[in-house]
Amino acid sequence: MNLGLLQLADSALPISGYTHSWGLEAAIARGSVHDPETLERWTLHWLRESLGPFEGTLVVAARRATGAADVGELARLNEVVEATIAPPSTRRASREMGGQLLALGATWSWSAGPLRSLGLATGDAHEAGWHHPVAFGVLGAISGGTPEEVLAAYLHQAALGMIGAGVRAIPVGHTHGQQVLAYIHDELRSLIEDIRHREPETAGSGSPSHEILCDEQTRLYARMFRS
Repeated sequence: MNLGLLQLADSALPISGYTHSWGLEAAIARGSVHDPETLERWTLHWLRESLGPFEGTLVVAARRATGAADVGELARLNEVVEATIAPPSTRRASREMGGQLLALGATWSWSAGPLRSLGLATGDAHEAGWHHPVAFGVLGAISGGTPEEVLAAYLHQAALGMIGAGVRAIPVGHTHGQQVLAYIHDELRSLIEDIRHREPETAGSGSPSHEILCDEQTRLYARMFRS
């Protein structure tokens, strides 16, 4: 069992992920998400059309670049994330989470040494602007996870975060939230199979509506989440 990867995918990691809903709160305000069924549809659409083909593709690429100790490629992948995420709030959140994740990894016994070897354990990883999918791919590689395992961990923790936001904001019960997560497992497997061999040049989101909602959320009269 890969305990490092399990730790990395823990939704309780203190990297501020719980403070974001990635546009879900704006969708709730519009009335398009309002119960477990619509939360499941929203989460699946987000995974298939936005997070998976964009961030998922780059997570796998970062995993492979780390395995090859190619820091230049990691920097290039990070630039792709910076240039591609359109909503400023989402771009800022990705940088914050990535920096905090690397800073946290620099304190773990199993990852501190390899991060130093890559020059990514400087103590101010947050300020360096490393984005979350790249940071996750780096630490996933250090944990010894295969590209498929790292991708599965990333998508699963992302889905859990989105569902957790729905549990708090709709609200739905925790039992319903776990049922939604179980229902989408087959879709996650299919998405992993589709993404795992993609080249980083193919990374991109096909969901402008999601970007609009992420930006719209910053202007809600009252909100629980930052983005």
